[in-house]
Amino acid sequence: MNNDNSGTIFLSHAAADKGFVEKVYERLDVSSTFYDIKSVQPGQSFIEAMQEGTSGKNIFVLFHSPNTQNTWVEYEKRLAELNHASKRGKVLVVPLLGETYRSLPEWMKGFMTCTENYSVSDVVRQIQLLQGQLIDELSGHTDIVVGREELLRQAYIETLKSVQQTGSPIQHIVLSGLPGMGRKTFAQEYAKKSFRQMRSGGPTFNLPDMAEAVDFYLAMKQDISGVFTKQGVEEQIAAFDAMDHSNQAQMILEVAKHWADINQPIFVSTKLGLRDRYRNLKPWLDEFFKLSKGVPSLRIVYISERRLPEEASIETTNLAQFQIEELSSLNIQYLLGELIDNRYFDSAKAEVLSRHVHGHPATTHYAAKFINSGKNLDTLNENLEPIFVFQQRILGEILSEELLGEDQRRIIALLSVFPRLSFSILARVLEMPRKQLASDLWELQEASLISATGSEYYSSPSVVANRARKELSANTEILLNEVKLLIEDDMTDNKLDSQLIDALLIASVTPTGEVPAELNGLVTSSSLLTMVTDRFFRAREVQKGSREIYLSAYSLSKLALNMETSDDAVEHILFTGGDSAIRAGVFPEEIIKKMQDAALPSVYYLQGSYAFHVLKDDNAAVRSLRMSLETKHFKLRNIRLLARALIRSQDFSGALDALGKLSDHQIERETGLMIQKIRAYRGLRNHAEADALERKIQGRRDEYGEVHIYNAGRALQDGKYGHSLMHLSEAEACPKVNRFTLQLLKCAVLLEKGDASMLPLVVETANSVNRRYDAEQLQARHAVVQGRWADAEQHLRKIERKDYFDLQIAYRMLTQKMQDLQIKTDAAAMMKCQKELDEIARLSTKSPAGFRSA
Repeated sequence: MNNDNSGTIFLSHAAADKGFVEKVYERLDVSSTFYDIKSVQPGQSFIEAMQEGTSGKNIFVLFHSPNTQNTWVEYEKRLAELNHASKRGKVLVVPLLGETYRSLPEWMKGFMTCTENYSVSDVVRQIQLLQGQLIDELSGHTDIVVGREELLRQAYIETLKSVQQTGSPIQHIVLSGLPGMGRKTFAQEYAKKSFRQMRSGGPTFNLPDMAEAVDFYLAMKQDISGVFTKQGVEEQIAAFDAMDHSNQAQMILEVAKHWADINQPIFVSTKLGLRDRYRNLKPWLDEFFKLSKGVPSLRIVYISERRLPEEASIETTNLAQFQIEELSSLNIQYLLGELIDNRYFDSAKAEVLSRHVHGHPATTHYAAKFINSGKNLDTLNENLEPIFVFQQRILGEILSEELLGEDQRRIIALLSVFPRLSFSILARVLEMPRKQLASDLWELQEASLISATGSEYYSSPSVVANRARKELSANTEILLNEVKLLIEDDMTDNKLDSQLIDALLIASVTPTGEVPAELNGLVTSSSLLTMVTDRFFRAREVQKGSREIYLSAYSLSKLALNMETSDDAVEHILFTGGDSAIRAGVFPEEIIKKMQDAALPSVYYLQGSYAFHVLKDDNAAVRSLRMSLETKHFKLRNIRLLARALIRSQDFSGALDALGKLSDHQIERETGLMIQKIRAYRGLRNHAEADALERKIQGRRDEYGEVHIYNAGRALQDGKYGHSLMHLSEAEACPKVNRFTLQLLKCAVLLEKGDASMLPLVVETANSVNRRYDAEQLQARHAVVQGRWADAEQHLRKIERKDYFDLQIAYRMLTQKMQDLQIKTDAAAMMKCQKELDEIARLSTKSPAGFRSA
């Protein structure tokens, strides 16, 4: 045993009861469990081991049976009594073979919370419950329920009133909502508050998404009886499937009675397993609800993504339903304050972060863990990818055609663009019968994909809208103008709905980013930010035409130049607009001047970003970014771009110094930063350090595909084109990969293999986003592969600053040129070519692969 016995489980039992106790022991964490001679350390006496195992803050479990008298168990009980006197541990009594509390020592009688009906699984859960409580006490952790207090009170009151109003207790509780919204936490809190008379530690069954009656039966049956053999499972399934719905429900009830008898609630999680495709209760479940009234002590809490039909709630008196929705920004701030260590918490920065969390409590816990492990709030606010990746993973494939109908996807597509729309507008735009629309809206609300305000307006939670913008963007363009025309028609009839002004503005903005003059009076800072942000994200998500959309966002943002509003609001709008302009290759002069006059610190980053991305002036970029870094705002974002600029200017020591302002822990949390550090080390020819870092990044979870892209670039450099395509294929599967970089590399590899099918599209895209050097390099590569050295030379001349790949193509071009008969027979031309080859060799020693997009 360890010297620190906190949390140790001590199993006190007689040798004659070993058969039952062994089964319990096998299900526990054996590293923290004292069990007979197995737990005695080498060189330690058995008595010493017992004394150590029963001391400190531990869990003493007594298997109380007639066999324990006159055994070592009596000694162990006395040790436990001494330890308990100091209130340092927990005690659990498990009666066996008909033994009762009457034969227990007086001090232990209150700890016999189990009964002889407890199965092995029940005992294990009870022990684990006590261990969890003890660990929480030792760590100071407490469960935090924020923003659900009113719903908890409502659920509690409904549970109390049920018997008086209907004559039946509430036995079945359905908690619906989106994953990550805290349904499981709410379920536990609801059970503790509403079922106080019941014992804690009931089972939780995580069933398949589309669980059927047999899944419920097998999970419960196995929990009581133990694991089946393959043949046993087959027999159980065959026998169960032969029953009708009524007998299936009766069989499940007979199994579930076990927990009713030991007075514990049951928790069941299944996404879509409670209803059929027609939104009706599954027949067996309907029968199960009715039959369970004959077992009044039965309580089951179901965690689902779909509500049951309202008719079921009305007709089934022992059923209640509650929707778990996203939290308010204020509650998210409070939750962050409770979860984040005081040393790292900053209320102002937490307020900013709360807006990014979008009411998602699971994301809040995730962000708090990040911050408590050393990632500061500034960093997370400026680099939101971890939050976005987490939320996208939560949504999974919920917006896929397999789960939603086409009309439902169109509804979500609209609500992902507009802050809210009315039932009337949706019905008219989608040209749907009102009854069908009402049914689809109800279905989407059940899934927490949309929410309703009153009975008229609908919106989509931000966490859903963010994903839907990407998944369903093709559906929105056609519908935007229809929304605009309908709202304008209503406005002409003097029916302008104030709740739909933002929707009107978003739909009315021209492709160049102009708000119609007659609507200017409706624009506020919040609606303007909504419009600019809408354009910015739309530009990021489209595959073609992004430059025009970025420019429209920039044009819109300039409306904030003369707005009388807070600096914070202006900075947010102007920064988004300025960033959009730079992505389109335009210097946002008016925005920069306004931000300088207002002393808004993010102006330095915009200036550095423009110098880096558009002017290709690394020295100017470095100066601005270093000034930005001095303001202590946006530290991680500044260092990321500063290191790229320094690597591109071949100041590898400077890049390492910039990266050195971050801890190793911070750098190793982002594969992109690690790859920059590798490039800096390779630029300094410190290959040992570079190789060590490369070993660290291989095999890491990489949502952005940066490791795969880096490996693909190295394979291309080494002429291993098959390996490069393999890495690119892996990168393609990463949800947040930079698609343009992927296209560039894939096109380059395919060109080397003689396939130029991607070349026209990639060149056009590169030129449209101000990546003309990449366009020239690809065309030069294609010419070299085809042996057209003169064409390659023309393209290479247009690249003013050549990276490693450019230089290698130039080297190949020159070797081809020197084989040309006219050149071979011209001594002056050959000497010039040789000098150029020597210069390429010199430059290549300093130039790391891919530094232009480092």
